[in-house]
Amino acid sequence: MRKVTAIAGLLLLCTQVFAQDQPEHTTSAASPHSASSQHERCGLKKLDQCLKDLAHDQAGIWTSPLRVNSHDTVWLIPFAGSTSAAFAYDQDALRQVGTANKGLIDKSETVSEFGSPYATFGEAGALYLLGALKHNDHLRETGVLGAEAVADASLVAGGLKLATNRERPNEGIGTGRFWPHGTRDYSLDSSFPSGHAAASWALARVIAAEYPGWLTKLGVYGFATAISASRITARQHFPSDVVVGSTFGYLIGGYVVRHHSSAHQDESSYTLLPIFDRSQHAYGVTVAFTPRSEQIQETVHGLRRLSLLFDRK
Repeated sequence: MRKVTAIAGLLLLCTQVFAQDQPEHTTSAASPHSASSQHERCGLKKLDQCLKDLAHDQAGIWTSPLRVNSHDTVWLIPFAGSTSAAFAYDQDALRQVGTANKGLIDKSETVSEFGSPYATFGEAGALYLLGALKHNDHLRETGVLGAEAVADASLVAGGLKLATNRERPNEGIGTGRFWPHGTRDYSLDSSFPSGHAAASWALARVIAAEYPGWLTKLGVYGFATAISASRITARQHFPSDVVVGSTFGYLIGGYVVRHHSSAHQDESSYTLLPIFDRSQHAYGVTVAFTPRSEQIQETVHGLRRLSLLFDRK
């Protein structure tokens, strides 16, 4: 029953992280300045903005169950199926890994350390510093977004660990019980979900989105997959821990890119501004475009302040 409750809660939380990762167009009745104003960027000189972005992300993620829609079943069904299958396979998987192959366990633990929240945050920081040294704004932003995604994923994973309080494979009777001692004990080191998987997939998603070449995707997603698998072969997590951690990490990485990447903020956005000329009895609308591509910007430069006036005389 506790597993069913955990899955239901995860489905609700997962739904809108999936939904909010989809592209969207925006319309607004704000002033012309709001269309061209630039969002302040998180960075070493803007740590206060980093904290604001992080707080905004957490608010959006944790309140996502309040915005569930019927079309979200497209994501709910496969997520529910894969999570349920992972729960059913948990104990069998750990029995196959066994405890006798200490060499495999030791190697897996070594590999998995490269995907810890601390390590992935440092890897994102390295991207930022490399971008700063090379004066590469794109690489620097990738580092910032990667660090933010790792932080977001780690906070979500930590919150779920407190809420589920699941035993690790090497604890208790080895069956991964939820709340084995009731609600009097809470631990940030519980098994569900995998923080390593969440952090590594969050970072991988950001890098893959910022550098969408197939070779980059192969490398970063291969890295995240290796980290996730190593958490099982190291007997630190059950398959369901890794499936849910990986899913949330991937989705949160996409959420951060969608909401904070300069490329995505400029993509396919426009603002509609109403116009009313009382002296001429005319109504209309101004369309302000903010396209992503520089080539498109040049093309629509003359149409940026296009006015459609309809004479009511």
